[in-house]
Amino acid sequence: MKKSKSSGSSLGYLTKEGFRNLRVNKLMTFASITVLFSSMFLMGIAFMIYTNIEAMVAGIEQENVILVYIEDDTDAVEVVNLKTEIMNLPNVKSCDFKSKDEAFEEIKKEYDNAEYLDGLENPLPDSYIVTVLDMTQFSQTVAQIKGLDNVMRTRENSDLASKLASAKKAISVVSLVIIALLFIVSLFIISNTVKITMFSRRLEISIMKSVGATNRFIRWPFLVEGVLIGIISGIISTLAIWGVYTLGMRFLSRSFSIMGKGVDITVYLPYLLGAFLILGIFTGIFGSATSIRKYLKERKFVELEDL
Repeated sequence: MKKSKSSGSSLGYLTKEGFRNLRVNKLMTFASITVLFSSMFLMGIAFMIYTNIEAMVAGIEQENVILVYIEDDTDAVEVVNLKTEIMNLPNVKSCDFKSKDEAFEEIKKEYDNAEYLDGLENPLPDSYIVTVLDMTQFSQTVAQIKGLDNVMRTRENSDLASKLASAKKAISVVSLVIIALLFIVSLFIISNTVKITMFSRRLEISIMKSVGATNRFIRWPFLVEGVLIGIISGIISTLAIWGVYTLGMRFLSRSFSIMGKGVDITVYLPYLLGAFLILGIFTGIFGSATSIRKYLKERKFVELEDL
């Protein structure tokens, strides 16, 4: 029991030392947090730009539908069966019926001289508005629909669908590459920052080793310090991204109507915070552990007056 209490009190003392190190080494703490914050912030902004572009492309995709015109002599049962056949196609997301009367009324609303259309026989057919799941299979889906019974013809923009599919793929690849590169660069910069921190504190480590401190005693405060830096950086990065993104979208929505309001960042904030905390804690622990190892392995220490 005494040993357990002693071990617990030692761990508590070492943890407090990790907190104290943040205050004592203010300059290096600030440098570490700044580097980690900058890296996380850039990755977060890149991710939010990606989600907005994806949302814009998805919105355009929703407008790029297939209009399926039904043969005039098709009875009600066959119309219902046609919808079932369309919905059974593998790439169909939805299929909504629009009667000829609805379509004619919409034309009247859009036409400036709608009174000239009054009394005219409605020339439009009934139709289905079909949306697809995967734009890369747009042409195949159109061909399958054209092969169904009671389909008079279809109207679609296959060229736009093809361009949207290509754009979406390119955006995904470029965004993922940018985020991956930022992640690699971040690890490199953070690793070097931690090494500089350890180098600046080699005297402190040497003193502790000289008086007989164990590796665990020396390592634990640095690990606690690394975890705290990671947590602080993650929280600050999330708040900064939320603020900058909110202000940026307000400006863009006023200046460019096509931007709309953008995606709701509050949906992504928990995920960003979680990812940043994991990244920050991992980086802090890994960086501290690997950088201090070389000092703990040294058998001979430089004399104090030579440091």
